[in-house]
Order: sequence, then C-alpha cells, then structure tokens
Amino acid sequence: MTLKTARCAAQSFPGFLMMILLLLPSFAFPQTAAHTAPTPSDIINIYIDSPDWYMDLDYYRTEIPYVNYMRDRADADVHILTTTQRTGGGGIEFTINFIGLRKFHGQQNALKYISRQTDTEDIIRKQLARYFKIGLMPFVAQTPAIEQIDIHYQKEESDAASSKVVDDPWNYWTFSTRLRGYFNGEKSYKYNNLNSSISANRVTEAWKTNFYLSISNTRTIYDYGDELSYTDDRRSNYLNASVVKSLTPRWSMAVRLGASKSTYNNFDLSTYFLPGIEFNVYPYSEATRHQFTFQYLIGAHYYDYHEMTIYYKMTEQRLSENVNIAYEIKQPWGSVSSSLEGSHYFYDIKKFNISLNNSIELKLVKGLSLELYGYITFLRDQISLPSSGASLEEILLRRRELETSYYYYLSIGLSYTFGSIYNNVVNPRF
Repeated sequence: MTLKTARCAAQSFPGFLMMILLLLPSFAFPQTAAHTAPTPSDIINIYIDSPDWYMDLDYYRTEIPYVNYMRDRADADVHILTTTQRTGGGGIEFTINFIGLRKFHGQQNALKYISRQTDTEDIIRKQLARYFKIGLMPFVAQTPAIEQIDIHYQKEESDAASSKVVDDPWNYWTFSTRLRGYFNGEKSYKYNNLNSSISANRVTEAWKTNFYLSISNTRTIYDYGDELSYTDDRRSNYLNASVVKSLTPRWSMAVRLGASKSTYNNFDLSTYFLPGIEFNVYPYSEATRHQFTFQYLIGAHYYDYHEMTIYYKMTEQRLSENVNIAYEIKQPWGSVSSSLEGSHYFYDIKKFNISLNNSIELKLVKGLSLELYGYITFLRDQISLPSSGASLEEILLRRRELETSYYYYLSIGLSYTFGSIYNNVVNPRF
C-alpha cells in the first residue's frame, strides 16, 4: 500500500464507521417489525366511577397504563362502577362492576374486595388497582393490546394453610376507641373541644350487634374586653345499641336502645327502647346496588329534664311509633338516595315529626351532571323545650334548642365539562 492510499483510507474511516453505527440497529433488531404496538384505536377506553375518597386517578393511570382514561362515561368502552358498604370488622366491602359499553355492549362482570379496618389508603388503592387490572382482562383480551400483557401468579407459601378453617378468638367482635381534641383561637376568641368514643360490633350473616358510646365537651370563649365577655360550655353524652336478627333474604327484626345527656336539648337523661321490623323489596345481597326498605318501630321513652319544660314537666315517660321508607339505587347513570320518616307520641298524635331526605347525583348527558342534596323536617314534638326560654346570647350562639315548626337544608349544582375526551396524563409538578 502506498502512502497516498493509506492516507485516503484513514480519512474515509470515520465516515465508514458512522455509516455502520447508523445501520446497526436495523440489522440487530429486525424482529421488531413483526410485532406492531397497539394503535390508540386498539386501546380500550375506561371510565372509573368510584367514591371520591378512593378516586386516586393519578395512581391508577401510573399502575394501569394500557388503557385510555375518559372524562365521561359516554366515551368509554368499559364503565368501572364501584360501590361500598361497611363490614362488621370495621373494614369496607368494595363491589367493583365492569360494565361493557359500545363495542363491549352486553358484557359485564363483578369482583368483590374487602379491606381491613387497619388498612392504609395506600394499601387500599394498591388492592383496588389490582382488582381493576383483573376485571379489565376479559375486555383487554379482545384487543391487540393483549400481545403486551403478561400474567403473574404469586403462589402462597403453603396452599394447605389457605384451606384451613380460620379460628377467630374474638368470635367476630371488633372494638374501636378514639380520643380526639380540637383547638383553635385568636386574641379575642378560643375554641376547645375534647371528645372520646368507644364502639363494639359483631356482624355475621344471622346477627348484627352494635354498641357505641360518645362523650363530648366543648368550651368557646369570646373576650372583647368590657364590651363583651362570654363563655359557652356544651356537653353531650350518647350511648346507643342495636341488635338485628336476619329472618329471611328480605325480612329482619331489631331492637334499638340508648341513653343520652345534652345541655343543648335540656336533657339530664333521655332513654329509649324501640323494637321493630324491616322489609326490603330487594334481597339484602343486592344492597350495594339498590335497596327499598320499610321499617316500623314502636317503643318507650323516658326523659329527665335539666330545667322544667314548657309543659311543666321535670320527668315523663312516653310511647311512640316510627315509620321509615327508604330507597337507594346506584347505577351507571348516577345514584339516588331518598327516605321519608315519620314518628309521633301516642298520648297526643299531634306531637309528630316528619322528615324527607334526598341525595341525587345524575349524569344527564355527555359532560353534564346534576347534584342535589337536601332535607326538610316538619315537627310538633319539641316537648323538652325549657319554660325559661333562652337568653340573647344563647339564641345568637345556638346554645339551646329553639322552638320551630320546620328546618331544612338544600344544595343544588350543575357541572359541565367539555374538551378532550382523554384523561391519561399524570403531571404532579407544582
């Protein structure tokens, strides 16, 4: 090789090396052309409809990246509807319904997950994400995205252990205690509250037993110098218990009893004993989706008043009856909860109390939702009102129950969302 030829080869080598590096990926990975990633149209669109306190969408987007998250049910292929109810052990039973829409119309399945009372929010969201993945598989399996999915089974250390009957030393009883304080204030105002509670619950298919004790003490101090200085003390104690017996898939009977003390209601002691019966139009096993119940209770009350009442009583015993009709439904289009309750004393049927409660959340059309919450009560049974009336301070600070023939609350709202149908991106900045 001459000196001129060697110099030309050396000058052309960098260009030759660059060409090799550029062409190498196409030779090294030719198999990628055989497996095409799913296009956006192949990925299923889902709409998650869960209680707000378990709606960590950023987490679900991160853990389940192979679906599109829709803002509105109308754009989804699968509607994930999650309903909840409390368990006897203080946990939560989640019923997760996977409802096929559009190309999956008519397909659906359901899963149940039960959390423990001691589970943290992180544990619950991890488990919900896992159940979401499992429930979505029948739908994902019908799309090209299944090529990117793998299934992992975590084997128990001992399969035999899972088949053993669980020995529960507590016999289904669960206990909970709480001590809590609230404190806030400024130069002329101070608010202190201490409350404690203890509960005991036992729930089986045949019996449901609950006990609850609560003690609360509140002190509010207003100090505006010589113009106004006032201390507001409020105390209330409550003890409630109930025992429910399952009779049939639709019938049950119960006994409720309790005692309370309240400065606001003029009670040194108030007790009640109310046996009753309930009928559910739907089987109780379907309670997470719908209920239509009729309750009837009848029983006795004993009152020991702190001050003489407007009827010149310091103590009295009364009989009463109570009727409650309640309807609740949770469906993909929204939820409705409504109840009508009425009660009266037997000694004077004009001493009555009628309450109507409503909670409505409806998805009217794509992007448009209606929310309505409210109640109204008509009452003529305020037999505990003190004959001394109430001072101006007690009226302004709502220290005492005041005479009224009704009270109500109403909240109504409309929300409309429009724009991009996708809700996939997670951006936690700022």
